[in-house]
Amino acid sequence: MSITTLVVCADSHINSTVGLCTPVVDLDDGTYHASRSQRWLYECWIDFCKRAGEAPGRKIAILNGDLGELDVKRRSYQLITPNKATILKMVIDTLEPLLSVVDAVYILRGTAAHTGKSAWLEEAVANDIETVVHHNGTASWWHYRGKCEDVRLDVAHHASMSGLPWTLKNSALRMAAKTVFQYAESYQQPAPHLVIRSHNHKTADSYNNYSSRAIFTPAFCLPTEYAYRAGHENDLADIGGMLITCENGVYDYKDPILYRPKESKRLWSMTM
Repeated sequence: MSITTLVVCADSHINSTVGLCTPVVDLDDGTYHASRSQRWLYECWIDFCKRAGEAPGRKIAILNGDLGELDVKRRSYQLITPNKATILKMVIDTLEPLLSVVDAVYILRGTAAHTGKSAWLEEAVANDIETVVHHNGTASWWHYRGKCEDVRLDVAHHASMSGLPWTLKNSALRMAAKTVFQYAESYQQPAPHLVIRSHNHKTADSYNNYSSRAIFTPAFCLPTEYAYRAGHENDLADIGGMLITCENGVYDYKDPILYRPKESKRLWSMTM
């Protein structure tokens, strides 16, 4: 009987000026120093990786999409560099604290606007990681369906979520109910124990309301220019990741590991 801990994180948007990165990045023509907010993000990342390393049993990382940021649509100037070689190195350097404590890595593909057509950035990063698990000739996955210690998993990056704070948590309930119906009607197979989705930078959990439990992951990225343009200036992203322990067909998961910025205590510090 063996134990495996799933180390789940997503939406780090490495190469964004509000995304995860190391404190110092060597560019092709100089040096980028992380902002104060990015340094805080990296401290959270190091703490999360430390906790992952201390988790029981074998460790498998699931990097569930939007690892990096290319801003393909050119919607803002919030990029550290457009140099593809530098971006690839930056992503690997930033992931290193996690890669050093896990035994295997699954990389899921994110959004084309962030990681390029066919998520080429994630595929390129996956090909650079020795412990990545490949799939049908590729190193990254659009959708993972499989078992971990007999716990059935359905993992993908994209899922819709309400933009209203009083209804966004219902998204997990909808996803759980939809999944149970799809597996019963379309596949006529047992439904997954866990459904994992990302993309929204917000957590949600269906808990045990259905035979499938749907969980939306937090992110490792701060609000972008788009968030302000779209009127989400007060919608703080949930920062953190998840550790799920699987053993003999049973999983143990309570809550995501979340981090809160210290600056939130000084919200009303400014005066006119």
